[in-house]
Amino acid sequence: MNILIKTLLILILFIPKGLAQTKGDIKNIKEEYSSITKLLEQDKLTALALENKCNSNGQTEAFLTFYYNNDNLVHIQHTYAEGHSSYTNHYYINDNKLFFYFSEHESWRWDYEGTPKEQGFTNEIWTYDEQRIYFVKEVPIKCLRKVYTEKSVDQPNKGETTLSEAKKNKEVDCDKNSMKLILKKYQLLLTFQKSTTQNICDISFE
Repeated sequence: MNILIKTLLILILFIPKGLAQTKGDIKNIKEEYSSITKLLEQDKLTALALENKCNSNGQTEAFLTFYYNNDNLVHIQHTYAEGHSSYTNHYYINDNKLFFYFSEHESWRWDYEGTPKEQGFTNEIWTYDEQRIYFVKEVPIKCLRKVYTEKSVDQPNKGETTLSEAKKNKEVDCDKNSMKLILKKYQLLLTFQKSTTQNICDISFE
């Protein structure tokens, strides 16, 4: 009985503290993210942009942009577009450490079944997959994901709130292998700052 009581006391003392610390970390991350986003929107960051046409027909493109606040790297945006799909990864950085990662994958297909034959043109169905990861000292503390679809025929009828804003995130496990790949990719992208002749089309989105 004494062992059970001691165990319960330990749980009571330490679990809330850990939860409070995580909430505090996430609050700080959101504040830093908002600060960088505001600077981006106000065009107050210095940008180093790289762009490549990855094939002869222009259907595949890659973009890589580094954003600096004074001389400090605060944001990296990497986009790869091919055919009906595009991938964009955002890396938010503070004191040379990745603290927030946001990825967007969007793809579209023709809505042959849902389009009236008399319409004269075919509607589109867009699918979106978003991932958000909070890091503390480059260790993930919270992972979120949302997946949703949108039809082009519905877009003119929607209000000011986007579907992404209306759709709630779902908390998911922070898969260790996925986290390692994200951090590895982040370290790889950093090397392109000093060697801008590298082919950004070769950067994998796995």
